[in-house]
Amino acid sequence: MFDVMLDALAAAMEREGFKGIPVMVTETGWPTAGNNVATPDNAAARLHGIGTPKRPNQAVEVFLSDLFNENTKGGQEFENHFGIFQPDGSPVINVTSFT
Repeated sequence: MFDVMLDALAAAMEREGFKGIPVMVTETGWPTAGNNVATPDNAAARLHGIGTPKRPNQAVEVFLSDLFNENTKGGQEFENHFGIFQPDGSPVINVTSFT
């Protein structure tokens, strides 16, 4: 779905005369725990770095929503698990998955 949204934006920009402008995602993320689809593998798969069907091999600059998991945040359990590192600094996911 992430690629579909990026391609839809690119198509809309092209239709308005802005062809070839790079797209930057200013905040995204996927939880790594807290429910049955929140896994480190699913989080890493969201940002594969190889482009989209409309723009293959064109990297998309992405800023992740959280650097660290928040072990004291309230709300639903998955909301504590958007970081790529645990609060102690240990990795939750392989950050080289994003390159």
